Amino acid sequence: MAARGLTSAGIGEHLGLSPRTVDEHLMLACRTLGVRTRVQAVARLALEARAAPEARSFLP
Repeated sequence: MAARGLTSAGIGEHLGLSPRTVDEHLMLACRTLGVRTRVQAVARLALEARAAPEARSFLP
């Protein structure tokens, strides 16, 4: 949701959480990813998603 540009209040509204709780979760995610801002976290995850190999299926 952060990648779609939602604010902490917007994310909290969708998930039934307070904006402060959303901020806490985002700060933990930033720490885990080794970045300082939510924008950097989104960019980091987008980069990793692009680098991940595509799932392959043998179905037609």
